[in-house]
Order: sequence, then C-alpha cells, then structure tokens
Amino acid sequence: MMKATTKYSIGDRVWLISDNHAVRSDVTRVIISFDSPESCEVEYSLHYRDTEIPEGQLFSTKEELLKSL
Repeated sequence: MMKATTKYSIGDRVWLISDNHAVRSDVTRVIISFDSPESCEVEYSLHYRDTEIPEGQLFSTKEELLKSL
C-alpha cells in the first residue's frame, strides 16, 4: 500500500507567484491523485484562486519563494 505525504495542510499559509507578484494565501483543499502504485501527485486549492496549484509551485515563506527564482 502506498502512503501519500503532503508538505502543506488545510489552513496553512503559503506563498506563490501570480501575475509576476509574490502572493500569500491559505490552503483550502488538498488533492492527492495516484497515477500508479508508485506515483502520486499533490495539488492544493487556495483561498486566493479557484485552480489547483502543484505542490512544487508553493513555498512556506516569501524568502523561500524568492530563493527559488
């Protein structure tokens, strides 16, 4: 059985880039998709947007976000 772990939980504040600006938002939903028994994808819905954001595009702090650029 595969176990999925997530970097963020519902209610966590995260940072992302939107329209070339650093934006802070709250996680409202965690979506986990299993593509195969060995692979899963984690995405998040945010209070800021209606679309799902992949985990790799979210950051815990503004500093972490800026270092990724």
